[in-house]
Amino acid sequence: MIFDTHMHCDYSCDSHMKIAEAVAAAKQQEIGIVITEHWDDDYPTNPTAFMFDVDDYFERFAPYRSGQVLLGIEIGMQKQTAAADEALAARYPFDYVLASMHCVNGRDLYEERCYAGQTKAEAVCEFLTDTLANLKLHDNFDAFAHIDYMCRYMPFADKELRLGEAPELFDEVFELLIAKEKPLEINTRRLDDPGALAALLTLYRRYAQLGGKYAVIGSDAHYKEHVGRGFKEALTLADEAGLEPVYFKERKMRKMRGKNL
Repeated sequence: MIFDTHMHCDYSCDSHMKIAEAVAAAKQQEIGIVITEHWDDDYPTNPTAFMFDVDDYFERFAPYRSGQVLLGIEIGMQKQTAAADEALAARYPFDYVLASMHCVNGRDLYEERCYAGQTKAEAVCEFLTDTLANLKLHDNFDAFAHIDYMCRYMPFADKELRLGEAPELFDEVFELLIAKEKPLEINTRRLDDPGALAALLTLYRRYAQLGGKYAVIGSDAHYKEHVGRGFKEALTLADEAGLEPVYFKERKMRKMRGKNL
């Protein structure tokens, strides 16, 4: 079954979608979903904005949980929160833990001032260097989200990640993820842009060339209209890169197509 493995509902402060709406949208499309509410401890602009009552989350969403509706979390990695992040992931019965980078060295990648005084190459290198540092400190997660997150917000003429801009750093990040057996996410938010699609294909192909085998696919939906968006393009991208689409249930990897792992 095809699963949208990344979306935000009632417990994410930037979401405009309720879980009932997400479930209805998925049912209409005949896909499964994984709820991945935001958890970003010590967020630079508001330390507690992207945190929530996890006990309440499991209690309230339990009636929706099924083989087609799974409960996960998206943990925004920062070096100073690594120990707490690892403990949180171990404490609760998540189906899926998605690790991401929303901040770099204590600055919010969403904000234009994060990039002040930097060239694009410097910003990309800092992002990859800090990503590498965080991946070395975090182990209790299942996949790595939206490697192109900064492309949404960085204020440069060329907004794509180019493998040639920092080939050694990209390789280090990919090789560490592969060594930890953590798939990359194909985030569908920008796949309607041909330029983004082409740049991302180069990155995913490199990940596969280095030994990566799997990819999760997530819409990053914050609105009901975005559940399952871009999945045709994402599945084609995975095929062209040579990656097998997977999802996680009870923290175990499962194939979206064909026989289970």
